[in-house]
Amino acid sequence: MDIVFHPIGVIRSPYQTTKETPRWGTESGDTEAEIILDEKYLEGISDVHPGSKYQLVFYFHKSDGYQLTVAKRGTGAMTGLFSTHAPSRPNGIGISIVTVTAVFGNRIRFTGVDMLDGTPLLDIKSYAGD
Repeated sequence: MDIVFHPIGVIRSPYQTTKETPRWGTESGDTEAEIILDEKYLEGISDVHPGSKYQLVFYFHKSDGYQLTVAKRGTGAMTGLFSTHAPSRPNGIGISIVTVTAVFGNRIRFTGVDMLDGTPLLDIKSYAGD
C-alpha cells in the first residue's frame, strides 16, 4: 500500500537547525512563525482567527532514519520512541499545537513554534483541548 501526502503549504520559522529548535512549542515563548498556505486552500482558512489554537500536522523534512529507543528529551534515560516527541520517526510526521496571532490572505502567523524553516505543512486541524 502506498500512502502519499501533498503539502498544503510551508512553515517559515526562525529556526534553521535542529539544535536551535525547541523540543516543544511551549518552550518557544512569544517566538512567531508563519504558514504560507497554497492559494488553492485559501477558502479552508476562512474561519481561522487570531487567539485560536490549532494542530499543525507537518513532515519532518530534515530527519534521517530513526531508532526505536531514544534519549528522553535528548539527554535523559533511554525510552521507547513512541513515548517521545523525537523528530526521527518511521513516518516523519509531526504534530504541534499552536496559537494563531494573525491571518492575512494565505498567511497565518502563530506562536508555539517547534519546527524548522521550510517545513512542509500537511494539514491544519482545530484544537479543542485546554
